[in-house]
Amino acid sequence: MSEKKQFDFKQELDRLNTIVNTISNKTLPFEECLSLYEEGLKIVKTLEEELKASEEKLEKVVEIK
Repeated sequence: MSEKKQFDFKQELDRLNTIVNTISNKTLPFEECLSLYEEGLKIVKTLEEELKASEEKLEKVVEIK
């Protein structure tokens, strides 16, 4: 039985910040820059999904009260 990997919002946000800083402050080969950009987009999508899920949970809790 496989365990679901626990999502670490802060770790993902830190990785996104690292990617942004790397792309912004370094001269990189195009392919490396593109790869980092794509990774960043995936992280943004994941963070947005997690925020939306958390928001929905919070709304349910508020509705109960």
